[in-house]
Amino acid sequence: MGDRIRVLHVDDDPDLAEVTASFLEREDPRIAVDTASNATEGLERLDGSETAIDCVVSDHDMPGPNGIEFLEAVRERDPDLPFILYTGKGSESVASEAISAGVTDYLQKGGGTEQYEILANRVADAAEKRRIEREADRTQAHLQAITDHSMDAIVTIDADSRIRFANPAVERLFGYAPAELDGEPLETLMPERMRETHREAIGRYCATGERSIDWSAAEFPGRHRDGRDIPLSISFGEFEEDGERRFVGIIRDVTERERHRAFVERSSDIVTALDENGTFQYASPSVERILGHDPADLVGEYAFGYVHPDDRERVVEVFVGSVGGDEPNPAVEYRLADADGEYLWVESVGSNRLDDHGVSGFVINTRDISERKRREEKLARLREWTRDLNYARTVAETTRLAVEAADEIIGGGLSGIHLLNEAGDALEPVALAASVPSFFDEQPSYDRGAAPGTRAALAWEAYRGDEPLAVGELSALDRLDEESPAESIVLHPIGDHGLFVISSSKPHAFTETDVLIAEILANHLEAALDRVARETSLERLHDATRSLIRADSPTEIAERVVDAAEEVLGFSVVTVRLYDEDAGGLVPVAVSDAVERVLPRREVFTPDGGSLNWAAFEGGEPRVYDDIETESAADTGTGLRSLMILPVGEHGTISVGETEPGVFDGTDEHLARILATAAETALNAAARTSRLHERSAELERQNDRLEEFASVVSHDLRNPLNVAQGRVELASDECDSEHLDAVAGAHERMDTLIADLLTLAREGERVSETRPVRLSAVVESCWQTVETADATLTVEEDLWLRADESRLRQLVENLVRNAVEHGGDDVAITVGALDGGSGTGGDGGRDGASDETSREVGFFVEDDGPGIAAEDRDEVFDAGYSTSREGTGFGLRIVEQVAAAHGWSVRIAEGGEGGARFEVTGVERADE
Repeated sequence: MGDRIRVLHVDDDPDLAEVTASFLEREDPRIAVDTASNATEGLERLDGSETAIDCVVSDHDMPGPNGIEFLEAVRERDPDLPFILYTGKGSESVASEAISAGVTDYLQKGGGTEQYEILANRVADAAEKRRIEREADRTQAHLQAITDHSMDAIVTIDADSRIRFANPAVERLFGYAPAELDGEPLETLMPERMRETHREAIGRYCATGERSIDWSAAEFPGRHRDGRDIPLSISFGEFEEDGERRFVGIIRDVTERERHRAFVERSSDIVTALDENGTFQYASPSVERILGHDPADLVGEYAFGYVHPDDRERVVEVFVGSVGGDEPNPAVEYRLADADGEYLWVESVGSNRLDDHGVSGFVINTRDISERKRREEKLARLREWTRDLNYARTVAETTRLAVEAADEIIGGGLSGIHLLNEAGDALEPVALAASVPSFFDEQPSYDRGAAPGTRAALAWEAYRGDEPLAVGELSALDRLDEESPAESIVLHPIGDHGLFVISSSKPHAFTETDVLIAEILANHLEAALDRVARETSLERLHDATRSLIRADSPTEIAERVVDAAEEVLGFSVVTVRLYDEDAGGLVPVAVSDAVERVLPRREVFTPDGGSLNWAAFEGGEPRVYDDIETESAADTGTGLRSLMILPVGEHGTISVGETEPGVFDGTDEHLARILATAAETALNAAARTSRLHERSAELERQNDRLEEFASVVSHDLRNPLNVAQGRVELASDECDSEHLDAVAGAHERMDTLIADLLTLAREGERVSETRPVRLSAVVESCWQTVETADATLTVEEDLWLRADESRLRQLVENLVRNAVEHGGDDVAITVGALDGGSGTGGDGGRDGASDETSREVGFFVEDDGPGIAAEDRDEVFDAGYSTSREGTGFGLRIVEQVAAAHGWSVRIAEGGEGGARFEVTGVERADE
């Protein structure tokens, strides 16, 4: 694989794939990303790529095969190829399927750019792990082959040091076939310099039994057939065969071990070995490069004494757990002291090899992660600052927070934010770091059109550009002729708002992480400034729309809409048209000043005029045109290009135009919709007010006519009636005639009708001031004034209520009179409080009474007469309705009117004895 990590990224979103590739290649320069838009294309890339792919990164939800199906297809081709499922769809089911299909790693897409650092690390780890596993597999296969085929050479010699047996592995080790060595002296396999020493040693042992070396793992050089030396590890044994002494040697080529030792000594990471007490047994040479310690000085030292005191207990706990077998290969991050007493952040991975012959130690691989920790710390602080930016309410607060964040996280001391002024001809400072004034005689401001080679020209170049400009040594930049106190600088555009300047007086002061943080901070600042601008516009628009309700007429509303569109939303060509039925179309009621300069005068947009305004009004939906020159519009050729038309309900339209094409964005449309909705609300209110005025005038006229009628009734009718009644009485004194009795009865009925009509006409639904009234007292008083013949009255449960006593008396009198008229002279009448009125039972629970009476405050009047049929109950309160010859038809109408005037309700139910029961509810209870 080499140093490069070839990554295949499969995602159906090309923009996201491109962004991900850019961040991965920036996070780890070893990574090179190739992209595919779907699983089928991904498989073609895997099969057709000339360069082996080291890792696959794939989305899950894609057209065609999804991420799991893609993984399964990859596994059929290469079971070990690292595969990372990088998906926005996070669920346990997807994760479970991915694991079952053999996914290497599973990472869910999130917000922010921190995810790409995580993804880059996991890609690098997966690729590195596969390389190591491949090397381990090869080593394992080699070892297995040695075991299966006696890879260790086994040689048996006699007391004369002649070879009596050699296994096939000897040929691989020494180049001799076993048969060639039979009977040959063992010295054949030794370098010339070692032969005499061997003969002396074996002769001495055979004579005295004295061993001069350790037989368990003696290390000697061997000699290959081609004459080269071979480093060997030999274990000896002795036995007898047919009464003769034999010696066996198991010979192992330790060339690989020597190579491994060389690898460790040249490793960029620190490799150490500790005994079970945590004492250094070995330290690789890289410890001096990274920490400044001489490896020899560390041997015998207590390793954990170099760990930061705050981390020591945790690291020792991990070491003890691994030694005890709790975790075989622990990894831990901590701070380690260098030779100067400073601390570096490192990551160590341990391997318990205490029981391995030839190692007998706890082997630790340690890597310097100080830069990564510094990056993580900066990103964590950045998250805190960007969170504060989300809550900033003003431009001043937002820019100040951004400068403080840059100063604290990135440093440099010369940061500042320069926003475009209203004229659009200068980038002016709005927030500067505290140290800026000490480097500049006056606050730096950058004018548009400045001469090339100036700081201002460089600033405007960055502002107009799509990418940030980062310079490590400004004095060496050939595009700048003007002197500057800054040496390192990052210029990042903030959308249309302005420029974020991060600089330092020192050259090459900013790392790649600093530049990335500057980019993230600038993006958050742009979003915050956009939000502040929207909120400011919304607040001003809210103030403007409130004034619409206070307008006195549709014309004034239209004029205020135009003012708001110009002053608050910044639109220039604004027209409000209202529908005029007489004109047959949309008539311009209010326009901005720019309308007269840009558009020709047109009075009415009619349905058949081909107007875009009428189309939007009729369709009831806003319409936005990036360029009306491409439309068949009435305003083509006038210089007007961008156009937005918003219907205002059934009232008309608001049209907004500009002379540049494509100027309206989503925010413009959103704010314009708010203004149109407010205008519609104000026009609706104005229309309601107009209708109310008209209704009030009509009611006033009706009241005048009713008052006139009441006057006629009370004077012009009653006076002749009084004369007629008097003449009948005089005539009765002079003669006796049954016709005179009939006339007198007719006069009496006319008098009752006049009285009821006056009550309806003059008093209506009005009550005087209410006060506490006792129901039983009112009922008894009414009983004295109403002709009741032989009727009987019972008052069951009393009630104190708030009422206009005279109007309440009218209600009760009419109910009692109604009972006598319809129930007969001997009708029995019962009056009482509903259960809710007293809380002590009352009459509400009697058979035939309403089920609701137990929950309501009120009273009832009930009789035992014939009752009122259910189908007639909706009509009995109508004026003039009566089933009795003597009735006027107004009595129950007056009852309903008095109840309504108090805010009460009256309903009819069937009484306990089958008669009529009137229930009055909604009554306010009063204290006695």
